[in-house]
Amino acid sequence: MPQRADARANRSALLAGAARLFADQGPDVALDAVAREAGVSIATLYRHFPSREALVAETYAAELAALGEIDLSDGTGADALARGLARFVEYARTKRALGDLLRALPEGSHPPAREALLAALERILEAGARDGSLRTDRDARDVLALLAGLWTLPPGPDWTERAERLTAFVLDGLRT
Repeated sequence: MPQRADARANRSALLAGAARLFADQGPDVALDAVAREAGVSIATLYRHFPSREALVAETYAAELAALGEIDLSDGTGADALARGLARFVEYARTKRALGDLLRALPEGSHPPAREALLAALERILEAGARDGSLRTDRDARDVLALLAGLWTLPPGPDWTERAERLTAFVLDGLRT
């Protein structure tokens, strides 16, 4: 049965709020704080997500899906890559915060990240090759290997700044 528009909006607000709070405060954030952040009641949260694990899995899936939603018609492939890398930093912040919880989830309860990331990168790199804004002597696996450096950054208040700087190096190296 399709969800009502208000229910879809509530679910979307809950996922966005959960991603922000998990990334900022870690995986143990109180679920009532997530509900408040989304502007809904705790009962609404539980209607959509019957457990913390369900919220974690869906938050991760939504963050991963957002990586593939880069608009290739807005600017060059290099512009799309810049937007994609900014989203990747947000995805990485959320995944770092949810790391132990994600590993504890049952197999198959959240989407595999590698394939989704490679597909999104390949679409962007192909667009950049077509419009001449990105180098053609690369592939998505190479770019993902470079981005793996984000996982080695120590946590702390400067994590986002350092991650953005590293992704800027990647982008600069791929531009023509």
